[in-house]
Amino acid sequence: MPSSRFWVLQGSKPGDNAQALRLASASGEPFATRRIVVKPAFEQAKPRIQASLQHIDLEASEPLIPPWPDVVLSIGRRMAMVALWIKQQSPTTRLVQIGPAKREAEKFDLIVVPLHYRVREAANICRIGLPLLGVEPERLASESERFAPQLAKLPKPLTVFLAGGSTGSHSLDPETAGDLLHKIDEFRQREGGSIFVTTSRRTPTDSADALSQALPPGAQLHCWKPDDPDNPYLGLLAHGDRFVVTGDSISMLIEVARLGKPLAIASLRPANRTVAMALRALKLPRSWVWALSRIAGEIIERTPLGSGAGSRDFSLLHELIYEKGWAVPFGAPFAAPIHPPPDDAAIAAARLRALLAEDQRRT
Repeated sequence: MPSSRFWVLQGSKPGDNAQALRLASASGEPFATRRIVVKPAFEQAKPRIQASLQHIDLEASEPLIPPWPDVVLSIGRRMAMVALWIKQQSPTTRLVQIGPAKREAEKFDLIVVPLHYRVREAANICRIGLPLLGVEPERLASESERFAPQLAKLPKPLTVFLAGGSTGSHSLDPETAGDLLHKIDEFRQREGGSIFVTTSRRTPTDSADALSQALPPGAQLHCWKPDDPDNPYLGLLAHGDRFVVTGDSISMLIEVARLGKPLAIASLRPANRTVAMALRALKLPRSWVWALSRIAGEIIERTPLGSGAGSRDFSLLHELIYEKGWAVPFGAPFAAPIHPPPDDAAIAAARLRALLAEDQRRT
């Protein structure tokens, strides 16, 4: 099958792109990527899922023109909208989506759903355990060598704190960020070694500032910025001896877990992002925004709507990881897992190959 008959849509989120490429590669079939650039106004806003390109910068994106593919693989709502638009132009095109489609789910021929998503079972649903994430060994080895002069000389054990960001229901506010770093330093004072902290794309600016202000003597901090050639993340994965990762960051949790290194998951405080955005619009002080959004989050979590209000339940994923011994709750003694998590890419790839085979038979 020519590669142009199987498209993989690539957006701006590295974790999403990595999962799509991992599944496409696991299928063993040739494919072509289509780079899609989202308009700045839609990077944070969540457009209603429908067949549309209104959120896409067409001039900056790669062309979406015939000949149309037999299969399109997408991930996330923004790329799902592009896939649905392609199907409008080419009704015979099959659609594969990673993660649940909150609308128009019946129009997708295959939906690959990791454990932490709550969806109704259906014929087009392929259930897997952990998300399709991981770091390629060759890339890890290369970054290990590149960052060895900076990281290999740090006192052992090297504890790496990977800070994520706020979700719809939980918050990495400045107070939480500072408290976590203080507790990590308590471990270091008892057991020796060194600390390296890095933020991520979703880390709030004031939380990054709080980490900088709370940084213990001798610890190092790298603040994330886009297209940074000196981002030490992969070097830290290679040289770190143990890791603390905030529970919101599925990508970082899974990538560390797959390396089989000691991992602790740090829970975040309940907080409501919708309330926080409304308070920011009122120009209230940031300290008020964080405090009031936490109060709202705690109230909502106690109601029947709490854990079931969204489509994701991070606690399900955390519980599986704890049960399998791939991580411990932050505060418990670090422990190396007996074996790393299995890769479920083969399960989803088998379903994807079946779709591709059906298209070959049709032609």
